[in-house]
Amino acid sequence: MTIRNAAPNAIPNIQHVWGFVVDHKINDKQSIHYTQWRNTFNNSGFDHSPFVLAPNPLSSQRFYPNIGSVFLLSYSNSLTDKVVMTAGFGWVGEINNQFNHLTGINSPVVQQSIISPNINFGGGQGYTSWGTSGSNTGSVNRKLGLDFVNNWLWTKGRHTFNIGGEIRRSFQDDNEEQTAGGQFNFSNHQTSIHDPGDANFKTFGNPFASFLLGLPDNALRSNSQELKLRNIDYSPYIQDDIKITPRLTVNLGLRWDIQVPFTEVHQNVVYFDANVQNPSAVNLGGQPLFGAVSRLGYNGQPSRVGTHFGHFGPRLGFAYKLNDKTVVQGGFSLAFLNGGAYEYGTNKVAVNYGNLLVGSFVRGTTNSYTSSYGQWDGNPLPNPQATPYNPSLGNGQNVNALNTSTDGFAPYSQQWNVNVQRQLPFRTFLTASWVGNRVIHLPSNLNPIDQLDPKYLALGAKLADVFQPGQTQLDGVNLPYGNFVKDFGGSATVAQALRPYPQFNNIMNNFEGFGTAYYQSLQVEVDKHLSNGLSFLVGYTLSRSLDNASSGFSSFVNGGINKYDQRPEWSISGADEPNTLKVSGTYELPLGPGKPFLNNKGVTGQLTGGWKIGWILDYEQGTPFGVVDGSSPLNGFNRPNRNASVPLKTASYDLVKKFLIGGKQGSAPQIFNPAAFTSTGSQYVIGTAKRNYSELRSPNYYNEAASLEKSFFLTERYRFTLKMDYFNLLNRTYLAGGTNTDLSNGSFGLFNPSTNTNNRQGQITGKFTF
Repeated sequence: MTIRNAAPNAIPNIQHVWGFVVDHKINDKQSIHYTQWRNTFNNSGFDHSPFVLAPNPLSSQRFYPNIGSVFLLSYSNSLTDKVVMTAGFGWVGEINNQFNHLTGINSPVVQQSIISPNINFGGGQGYTSWGTSGSNTGSVNRKLGLDFVNNWLWTKGRHTFNIGGEIRRSFQDDNEEQTAGGQFNFSNHQTSIHDPGDANFKTFGNPFASFLLGLPDNALRSNSQELKLRNIDYSPYIQDDIKITPRLTVNLGLRWDIQVPFTEVHQNVVYFDANVQNPSAVNLGGQPLFGAVSRLGYNGQPSRVGTHFGHFGPRLGFAYKLNDKTVVQGGFSLAFLNGGAYEYGTNKVAVNYGNLLVGSFVRGTTNSYTSSYGQWDGNPLPNPQATPYNPSLGNGQNVNALNTSTDGFAPYSQQWNVNVQRQLPFRTFLTASWVGNRVIHLPSNLNPIDQLDPKYLALGAKLADVFQPGQTQLDGVNLPYGNFVKDFGGSATVAQALRPYPQFNNIMNNFEGFGTAYYQSLQVEVDKHLSNGLSFLVGYTLSRSLDNASSGFSSFVNGGINKYDQRPEWSISGADEPNTLKVSGTYELPLGPGKPFLNNKGVTGQLTGGWKIGWILDYEQGTPFGVVDGSSPLNGFNRPNRNASVPLKTASYDLVKKFLIGGKQGSAPQIFNPAAFTSTGSQYVIGTAKRNYSELRSPNYYNEAASLEKSFFLTERYRFTLKMDYFNLLNRTYLAGGTNTDLSNGSFGLFNPSTNTNNRQGQITGKFTF
């Protein structure tokens, strides 16, 4: 029986936000400023359909306590009429925890348990899972940032110097608990017919019946450990603003970012090291293969990646006054960003780099009617202990890479702009700008360390052949090392044997920095300051963005297909929006008290006065996408070939709206001509298509919001304001779903629509001013 939402899932989110500011003038030359802010947000949720509530041990409820705190203190001292010293200190803390709602439960099927195990049912019957996903006891994630800044402002003749420095120190204590309570997965296999080769084997039987018999299909349990990560940055700088003439000012500056890479307090960071021999991966000639795992700070090994001292960032700029109403400005800067081995957050160090030391117990599926775990009655899931470190720890598994010599580099951004500012009548200002930037060393996954060389694709289907125990050669390929079959079992394929480091299932380099992004734009802005009750801001951007990596998180960035030919990866960015228009403004009607018309406090003034309207309009062109074509032995996916004889363009998404209005009758709308791409005909042939195409774009985004406000002037001191806000004013329908971009799928090129209506919403607020 499938049970869904039998219990209410109406748990309130509780948030408290408060803060205050203190400004104190010590004397005519000295002052201090202090700000404190705190935000607590506590919520709860369910991993699965909440068919029971706590304290029922089958509940999947979690509790999420979150706290954010900020303390800022600054001090200013005008030492002379030409020298001003300022100093500031910042403390920013964040806690993002999650806990199992139920603890103190001693399960008879799990040794030393404190929570219920996670029990899942396969087989397609739709049974609701029990317990939290993975039987997660809880995760603790504490982050703290400290910042000290000191600046000396010195004016001397035509020069205005800013000389100072910044010290940043960050901390993260992270314990990503996953399956400490144990996980059992039940399938229909154990109660199906005893012949896996029978066509009915996968459909006969019942996972709940397997549960009643106490025969899980597979089981696992792993503990976790806390990683305590620390880094520090020293950044001295100097800038000189030089007033060359009354019309021309030039800015020259230099910043030096000394980003000292992270350390881990308990030396729990384990990483792939290509320079270390692997004692458990010995080839047929008796030589250990190169490629093992090392441990930061362990037994004489480096405690951190080497610091790069060449991160110098120049700043150049100018401002020239053409006349009383026109100014030309321009500038260039090179800024180093948080990244490389200095940055541990976006590189997911706490989540990934300590896992090999975590004790685990795994019993995988046999894909048969026998249970790999066996009868769970009287056979509780053991509590695994931490795994001792050794260089062969990652053999047969996924490992994460780190290079202690080179990974201390930081990504950097080259930014430039030239703009013209012109004052127009009616307190209106026009700015036209050319803005560009180029970012180097972004997180990427373009050069997988362990990628199969494409020359071996000529072996075709032989790449999937599996070495058997005792075999030393298969399809002309030698057994890479003695324990190969033991480490990989059914995955001991010819393709695996031909990898550069065959002893590892996958090597993820979280610190690869070969990503590049390039952006150019024309930006026009019209800003009307408030006069005669009217103010507005209009901004239009015409831009183009190119890149080969589209995520700031190395773990999430899409990899390329072939590191030996990366040309298809350089393409239009998935975030490219060539045209955007944004308009906002307010208008106060010229009626009522203090206005040109009906300026009285009587009935007519009160009724007609105090009205104000506001608006926010947002129009953005859709973003590009690309296509794929099934899988590939290289990096898991392939792309088709581009058929240049067929034009590539995106059809109107009005077709999708008509399809929805018509009740989805007939075939789904075709967004692009599928004949524009052709299959390579084999997963062993790499396609020529690019990562993204500017001609293929998602739906445009249009949104309007407006407000209507009425103020009632009660007395000279008291006023009451009633305001109504409307969001999605025109009640636009936003298309969800997306175009099928997999050529191997029969719906390639068709839009699979659903709707995300976000119906028009309104809110009313009242404000009493005195």
